[in-house]
Amino acid sequence: MNSTLRRWLASLPSVRPLRPIVALSRRAPLALGLEGLLLMVGIWAALTLSLPGEYGRLEVGQPSPQSIVATHDATYVSDVLTAERQAQAENSPENLVYLYDPQIPIKQRTALNALLDTIGSVRSDPSLSRLDRLAKLAALPNASVKLTEERADLILTLDDDGWNLLRQEINNLYNRALNRYDYAIDEQALIDLNERWLSYWLATTSLSPTQRDLALFFTQSFLLVNRTLDEQATAARRQSAHDKVPPQQVRVLAGESIVRVGEIVRPETIEKLQQTGAMPLALSWLGIAGRGLIAALLAAGFIGYSMAFQRDLAVRPRSLLVVVCLIDSALIATRIILPLAGENAYLWPLASLAIILAVVFNGRLGLAVSALLCLTLGVMQDNALPLAITLLASCTVAIFIVRNAEHMISFVLAGVGVGVTVAVAQVAFWLMDQPTIRPGDLSALAISISLFAAMNGALSTILSLGVFNLVSRAAGQVTPLQLMELAHPSRPLLRKLIREAPGTYYHSVAVGNLAEAAAEAISADALLLRVAAYYHDIGKTIRPYFFTDNQMGRENVHNDLDPQTSAQIIVDHVREGVKMAKAAGLPQQIIDFIATHHGTGLIRHFYQQALQLQDTVDQRDFRYPGPRPQTREQGILMLADSVEATVRSKAQNGKLLASGSHGDTPAGGASNGAQALDELVQSIINARVREGELDESPLTMRELSLIKQAFVTSLQSIYHPRVDYAPPVMR
Repeated sequence: MNSTLRRWLASLPSVRPLRPIVALSRRAPLALGLEGLLLMVGIWAALTLSLPGEYGRLEVGQPSPQSIVATHDATYVSDVLTAERQAQAENSPENLVYLYDPQIPIKQRTALNALLDTIGSVRSDPSLSRLDRLAKLAALPNASVKLTEERADLILTLDDDGWNLLRQEINNLYNRALNRYDYAIDEQALIDLNERWLSYWLATTSLSPTQRDLALFFTQSFLLVNRTLDEQATAARRQSAHDKVPPQQVRVLAGESIVRVGEIVRPETIEKLQQTGAMPLALSWLGIAGRGLIAALLAAGFIGYSMAFQRDLAVRPRSLLVVVCLIDSALIATRIILPLAGENAYLWPLASLAIILAVVFNGRLGLAVSALLCLTLGVMQDNALPLAITLLASCTVAIFIVRNAEHMISFVLAGVGVGVTVAVAQVAFWLMDQPTIRPGDLSALAISISLFAAMNGALSTILSLGVFNLVSRAAGQVTPLQLMELAHPSRPLLRKLIREAPGTYYHSVAVGNLAEAAAEAISADALLLRVAAYYHDIGKTIRPYFFTDNQMGRENVHNDLDPQTSAQIIVDHVREGVKMAKAAGLPQQIIDFIATHHGTGLIRHFYQQALQLQDTVDQRDFRYPGPRPQTREQGILMLADSVEATVRSKAQNGKLLASGSHGDTPAGGASNGAQALDELVQSIINARVREGELDESPLTMRELSLIKQAFVTSLQSIYHPRVDYAPPVMR
């Protein structure tokens, strides 16, 4: 039995899915264990996190997070309902008692008419001058009104017909005000009359503005309150109504629904839950432990998936840590926001995380994380299956759209796909719940669903565009934004290159121009190539004057060294460049360019010198360490570096001819080593192909032709080679 078990265990590594697990278990078990524990804690926290209104903390006026039914019959006297009925009885309008004096409006009318009679007599008295009339009107003794000189003057300016019409309208207005409130004017009625009704009624008369002002003045002056509230009698009647309300008895049957999920919690709901013993208890230790087990299962499943099918991610603790932190953050945010969103939960842009992971890592990882999030969401939101399925579908569609994203428009298309998917899923679940469909319901649904779906898609696009660069940087993945930052001359390595090896820097810039033009010609990554070109020779800053780029008229220091030493110094700029790039934290993609920009090429100049001095020479001492270019971009950089250096050297020594000018070269031109630009570029590319330096690069012959043409076009604009014309004949 023991031998059989040993043979079975020995055969486990041969099972393909288990090979990565066995290998990783020997390499980084601690890192994987800690990251798995971190993931489990995040899921556990999301499932256990308590928000207001949950786990026994129902709040009056807030939606209930769960549905609760009575577990047994119960009968009790409801203090809440009794107090509510007592308040209704007290506030009944029948309890109001008023004091009413019907003689006040009659007396006021008599006083008003007496005043108008007096004014009329003053107006018609022939013995009085105008000034006397004004003085007498201003001095009229009346308890309700005091005429000013301005109003007295207005009264005197009216003719007899105008005055009679005014007096008639004043009486009509006063009587109309009393009739409207049945001769019972309280404080509110008086306010309404003065602020609204009197002005409105006057506007319907034929009075002039001056007459209307006078009519309003006299009417308002004689309207008084004759109906007031009797506070003591009202209080006694209210107390009597309060005392007559009997205690309110409530009976609850077993199985009766007390509150439904989403229903607003009322005070009587809390009382009913307390009286029946159905009030939900706070989350118990058993509930917390159960959620912990679910979190452990989900975390173990994801870590196992990463080990078996995402080995590149699992062997890089930094990248896996970023993914775990993203998952935990998304779950915590979901736990906090979704209960607050309520019916707007379909706005939650969970697809943004799927887009980020698909762009930064790969689509398979994005799908796995989306499944994990939606499973957790289903448990978190009380088995909210429709929401979980909708969000999972939106994540899946977004991943399919951006899985090979090369342009920013892919993010926009992914957002559109998310919006359409959310809309379709919502319609599907709505149809499942509807016995019949009415046109009105369908149109209203279409508007709300379209709005929510569009907002989800827009938020997914905006968040993924804004965050994916940060995620890629944290995970050690190079992005266009990071490349733009690395290309700035203020970066430490570039500043060092500019100060200590300026010739090499300008060579790097020229190589970047050539490489970018070639990349655009074959649809390669032009930005990556330009940035890689800036850094590919940073190793020359260790010994800048050992390279002709930086000698600037100095004596060549290699004249005093043996060929082997000179070759090793030249080769070391690759090794030193890789070390410097790693120390500066450059992305691995840039470091790979530094290591491969010479491939395993032979340093021919020093190799030929060594052959002249020695009988036997080991060629490996004069080769770069490699490796050879593995990608199209690395191949382009190798060619651009060789072409720029060779063409610049030819141009500086007067050995560069214009393209197609070899036929016009004077005698002795060819023997001088001069070459046409296009022939020189083609010869360099052919040499790299013959040497096998491009064997591991996927560049095709057609692409090499396009690269050559791009090089020639760019170099012609830089060096402007000209035909060496014969000197003019002197006459």
